[in-house]
Amino acid sequence: MRHMEITGKKVLITGAASGIGKATALAMAGRGARLFITDIDSSGLEQTRREIAESGGEVCLSRPLDISDYEAVRKLADEVHTGYGSLDILANVAGVALFSQVEDMTHEQWERIVNVNLWGPYHAIECFVPAMVRAGRGGHVLSVSSTAGIIGLPWHVAYAGTKHALVGSSEVLRYDLRKHGIGVSVILPGAVNTGLVQTVVINADEDACEKGRKLFARHAIAPEKVAALIIGAIEKNRYMVITSMDIKLLYFLKRTFPPLYGMVLRFMTWFLDRSLTRESLSSRI
Repeated sequence: MRHMEITGKKVLITGAASGIGKATALAMAGRGARLFITDIDSSGLEQTRREIAESGGEVCLSRPLDISDYEAVRKLADEVHTGYGSLDILANVAGVALFSQVEDMTHEQWERIVNVNLWGPYHAIECFVPAMVRAGRGGHVLSVSSTAGIIGLPWHVAYAGTKHALVGSSEVLRYDLRKHGIGVSVILPGAVNTGLVQTVVINADEDACEKGRKLFARHAIAPEKVAALIIGAIEKNRYMVITSMDIKLLYFLKRTFPPLYGMVLRFMTWFLDRSLTRESLSSRI
């Protein structure tokens, strides 16, 4: 198995202002990486930059931008390539979430989920990976998907679509880029206690949403744990990393015993319907 040394490597991390992105940036800095960080949250991104600098890490470039804006990403790539050459590691972490039944979603919500969660990583891959190939030094491409990238989680129709797409694209890149010595990883977190817990849009009763957020936070793991798994995936060229045992079990059921998997998903749908709406919707199962 290939082993990749992170020390001295040029690493771009999207979504670095908070959560998994910030934890990954700090962990990479601790391993001696040369960092390029970006996020739409300029103040949070600056805080990440300061923390890295204060800990003795190296941030070559910190640039606030909207990852769904292709021209902004292209300009960032031009700036990075002109000043520093090609990347060694690309980490697509930025993303947004939405809990909603399909009949309650607005077109703007559909569009935002797809633009950030799918076009964002695609923009980064399009703008940075070809230069990595041409450089001939190998490297690594990592994308943070979600449990919803392998499981049909209820109330996640648009989110799950984008995260499934990331898993599919990562699988193709795993083989397409192998001949260039570029490894590929896709990370599948379950519940992670990040700022997204409080900011995620939920199209449901607000009292029920607050209870749901508290329940989610109690079962969530720290972003630093996910960052450690990301580091390990890059160093040891692990392709698919599932962060929690319950999701590993559910994914196993999906592949080996679909009837039981279906029963579990029907129960999960019933539970969310009951938890996030005022009336009982059990008759829909």
